[in-house]
Amino acid sequence: MKAKLEFVRGILFDLDGVLWRGKEAVPRAAESVAAVKSAGLAVRFVSNNSSFGPVEVQRRLLRHGIPAELEEVFVVSDQLAREIARREPRATVYLIGTAGMRKELENHGLRVIDEPEEIDYLTDFVVVGNDPNLSMEKLTRALRCLQKGAQYAAVNLDATYPVEDGHVPGSGAVAAAVSAMAGRGPDLMIAKPKPDLLLKAAESMGVAPDECVMVGDSLHSDVPAAKAAGMPSLLVLTGGVTAAAIEQAADKPDYIAESVADLPELLGL
Repeated sequence: MKAKLEFVRGILFDLDGVLWRGKEAVPRAAESVAAVKSAGLAVRFVSNNSSFGPVEVQRRLLRHGIPAELEEVFVVSDQLAREIARREPRATVYLIGTAGMRKELENHGLRVIDEPEEIDYLTDFVVVGNDPNLSMEKLTRALRCLQKGAQYAAVNLDATYPVEDGHVPGSGAVAAAVSAMAGRGPDLMIAKPKPDLLLKAAESMGVAPDECVMVGDSLHSDVPAAKAAGMPSLLVLTGGVTAAAIEQAADKPDYIAESVADLPELLGL
């Protein structure tokens, strides 16, 4: 019998819910990635998580025993900062987000401002992501900046993401609050379910999108992003997706597996 994914030349792995949940690795995730690489297939790690930049993500992959090179990591924190800098070099940013997101913005020559008297008048972009220290004061600052003409960039629109014992609020929950205040959605958002990250990753491998497979856990981001990119999707159930949710989804995955541990068999390895 032929392997289901015998046409694949490149694999794109989501992180949260696919390779790990919170601080715990998904069982046999490291062995599956190693098997894919040993077979000569190109690999990229593509994530909406903005808490860490590519260097930190690579370190975490290696700590879990997952073989990863820095150039294989495509995370939205780095890619969004690149896009803002491309559009407006040396732009000033008011950030609702993590220290990791701030680091990526600054790495790309953007100035993250903190002084209230500067924020209200000098902000070019409001960047909204997950923030463990979110407050009404921060939301008010964001609103005032947008009212004065700042552009609005959202890290992602994921309302939740999986950890060891369930799900927790994601960047999308914060972006929803900002959008409700502003009365509009983001001016800039490149994370899944948009295809940007997937297409950039495929291009970096030199592999056509239809010869890749996106391995994800989300019906709201991974699967529609793959469809928009013209790329088959493999949904793994370790992120908590139920059969009922799959049945009701507007965009259904091309393939379903219990876990990333099933990938080598699907590839015929």
